Amino acid sequence: MGSAPLRLAIILIGVAIALNYIDRGAISVAAPLIKGELGLSNTDYGVIVSGFYWTYVPALALAGWLADRMSVHKLMAIGVGIWALATAGMGLAGGMVSLIALRLLMGLGEGVAFPCGSKLIAKVPEEARGLANVALSGGIALGPLIGALAGGLIMAQLGWRAMFVIFGLGTLLWLLPWATSRRGFEAVPTGSAAENAAPPVAYPRLLLTRQLWGMCALHFTGTYVLYFFLAWLPLWLVKARGYSLVDMTLLTSAFYLMQALGGALGGWAADRAIRAGKPSSGVRQRQVMFCSLVCIAGLIVLPRTQGWEQLLACIVVTGFCYGPMPNLLFAMGQTIAGPASAGRWVGLQASIGNLAGITGPVITGVIVDQMGYGPTFVLTAAIAAAGVIGWLILVRRIAPAF
Repeated sequence: MGSAPLRLAIILIGVAIALNYIDRGAISVAAPLIKGELGLSNTDYGVIVSGFYWTYVPALALAGWLADRMSVHKLMAIGVGIWALATAGMGLAGGMVSLIALRLLMGLGEGVAFPCGSKLIAKVPEEARGLANVALSGGIALGPLIGALAGGLIMAQLGWRAMFVIFGLGTLLWLLPWATSRRGFEAVPTGSAAENAAPPVAYPRLLLTRQLWGMCALHFTGTYVLYFFLAWLPLWLVKARGYSLVDMTLLTSAFYLMQALGGALGGWAADRAIRAGKPSSGVRQRQVMFCSLVCIAGLIVLPRTQGWEQLLACIVVTGFCYGPMPNLLFAMGQTIAGPASAGRWVGLQASIGNLAGITGPVITGVIVDQMGYGPTFVLTAAIAAAGVIGWLILVRRIAPAF
């Protein structure tokens, strides 16, 4: 996975992404209590969740540009500091307006993580990139898992406000190992034109690249699925299925645990196949197709399950097969863009893909208020299917585009 300083940098960014998802997902864990205390409707809650992405989406694109032009070490430190303080501030929020304001600030800070991580991982050889991206995809899964378990325990003892304060202050501690890694980190080439074999591709050329829009389509729909589970699975389990907060925490944690396991196994299997001589494009395409089909089936079956055992089985299978998707999204984008342009490519791809965070929670909230939870599962499955079709049409081969 590259030199020791590069490995350390990627691991620390993976930890930051786990903290990223603990902090952004904490609101879904606290949703049953926040909605009751502050008198919020499902639509209000959807708007609050969506508010994070109003700044997160443009921040991803900006961070992608900055990652190709400045020190990734400095950029990550600034972003983490902003979102950690905003998370702690959530514990002091008095209503919908203050919650939205803090979510906006949180989104601004969290936008740095994926472009910075992808900028570094693009320097890893293709046959090791699957496992390297587990640092990113593992953080996406382990963050909500830790957040659900720890958040449930903290809320049970101290309430939802204390949970946000503890999570925010805990994220600030990440800055300590990050600061001490500076000397070794500076050995990692992170600049743009001066330090790479070629300068970054200009944005107009990127925006005219067919593969970018295919990757954006898959990123949007894959992210829509993730945010559907992240924002609404806990509420659905409590409000529609009648489970306690403890049961909700266990079932939600099962999804994220299996997502982490699926992501790690998928990355290992892809790297192993590529090292054995199989074309990387075909390996990653087959993984996308298989995982997408299983996830779509899981979304359709999940609201129709009866009993704890069936529900748990469906959550386990769906979570496991969703696990490789974030890994694949970043690995494919890094390969197509190349090391010189990986920061801005992934910044653009993730920015457009995360528009799902703006639209999805609000659409789901409105549908739940008007029609209940059932139709939202079907809609999410249909959106996932549309993204795979668009991706197949526009991205015919996973190979460098420049």
